[in-house]
Amino acid sequence: EAARLDGAGPWQIFRHLTLPHLRRYLELGILLGSVYIVQNFDAVFTITSGGLGTANLPYTVYETFYRAHEYGLASAAGVVVVIGTIIIATFALRVVSSLFREEASRA
Repeated sequence: EAARLDGAGPWQIFRHLTLPHLRRYLELGILLGSVYIVQNFDAVFTITSGGLGTANLPYTVYETFYRAHEYGLASAAGVVVVIGTIIIATFALRVVSSLFREEASRA
């Protein structure tokens, strides 16, 4: 309400007030979603065998290696998955450490 009185538009209110308050939850949602995508191989393989648009990246690497016999492509995709996992893990460590720092500063 104060931002509206100061002449801020809806986009400015969202960008400067709402989004910073949602940042922690958006980061956590992105992080958990990324972990789920990388970790969900067994359910996709067991239930659908990658059919009906349910294939994820690890299943696609598996299928490329074992069914298409494209060993080089599957190896390259596996390296991309590992690099992506390292990036996600680094992001997760930063988020968790910033949360701990915020909690420590409050106490």
